[in-house]
Amino acid sequence: MIEPLRMSFDIERAVEQVFRIWTANFAHWWPPSHTVSGADDVRVVFEARLGGRIFEQTPAGATHEWGEITLWEPPRRLGYLWYLRRDRADATEVDVRFVARGNATRVEIEHRGWERLGAQGPDWREANKGGWSGLLPHFMAACEVTPGRKDTTMTGSGTQDDPWRLKTPPGTSEYQMWKDEAADPPAIVCQVGRTQLRYRIQAIDDLHAMLKADGGWLPLGGTDEQKPAPEGTVEAWGRSADNPVGGWYGLKKGLRGRFGTYLPPLLEALGLAEVTHDARNNRMRAL
Repeated sequence: MIEPLRMSFDIERAVEQVFRIWTANFAHWWPPSHTVSGADDVRVVFEARLGGRIFEQTPAGATHEWGEITLWEPPRRLGYLWYLRRDRADATEVDVRFVARGNATRVEIEHRGWERLGAQGPDWREANKGGWSGLLPHFMAACEVTPGRKDTTMTGSGTQDDPWRLKTPPGTSEYQMWKDEAADPPAIVCQVGRTQLRYRIQAIDDLHAMLKADGGWLPLGGTDEQKPAPEGTVEAWGRSADNPVGGWYGLKKGLRGRFGTYLPPLLEALGLAEVTHDARNNRMRAL
């Protein structure tokens, strides 16, 4: 038997948040250097459920499978087969435990199964040892709370069974969101009481990219579909013919608005943006 790789470290965040960052935020902290294509605009997908796939999709549409989730016990434990740059028959096993320590979390990783690779096992273990060394700093950075930024208390992993639980920017109303990647097009579902809205899932990355390009604070301006959006707001961009989808990110006719209300708290909780939390006239900017 070849000795498994074992790594552990502490994160000064609650266990639910650390688990969510590893899983629901996977695409945002995973570096392009650790993909098959190495493209900066590659789409990384982590299907946060038992049996879910881990894969990348290039801008040209090519798909490269990386793994399959075999253990799903949020927020304490996660396991998956791992075959990045190899055939599935050569899969090794990754077991990640998230151990609560007061307000902090110890992350314990075991990567095993190298003997399945025969004579290549020891060399592939060493290659992955180097890979983990380059990868984990990206995850740790994603877990850091930016000084002066509100540390959100979003819970959930972003699935229908374990949705993200959020509050509107003023903190006055609660709502839930989850990914529906099987939809056409893939969507973010937003449940507000008995009302369900849907937005294109690419809104997360597109809004973040727009905010980074702008470089400053933008007013949110959340309004219903039937009302005009104030010019220069996040809401106006979310329905503009000049955005990447050429119009509405909202998908349900009559309920396509409120983009500037419900998307900003999600980006903040995912560590992609800073949002103000005043009684009115809130703004956001990219992190």
